[in-house]
Amino acid sequence: MRTALHHGPSTKGTTMDNHHNDQAQRRAAVESVRGSLAAEGLETSTAYDDDAERYVSGSLTADELVARAEQRYRRQAEPGAE
Repeated sequence: MRTALHHGPSTKGTTMDNHHNDQAQRRAAVESVRGSLAAEGLETSTAYDDDAERYVSGSLTADELVARAEQRYRRQAEPGAE
């Protein structure tokens, strides 16, 4: 009869726990941005909110989230933009 060897502490659930911790940290960062903007009397756009949710879920990196927001801002700041 063969028995499985156990090496070190169990990692069962660790990946899922890390994922939830990462999501919680990303959610806190997004809410901090929203709070800072609200303190300035500003609101986020629907496009930013959509991107922020993608960031929280892990579909976008922080760098991608910022780049997309900057790109939207630049388009709005162009002469003739509505």
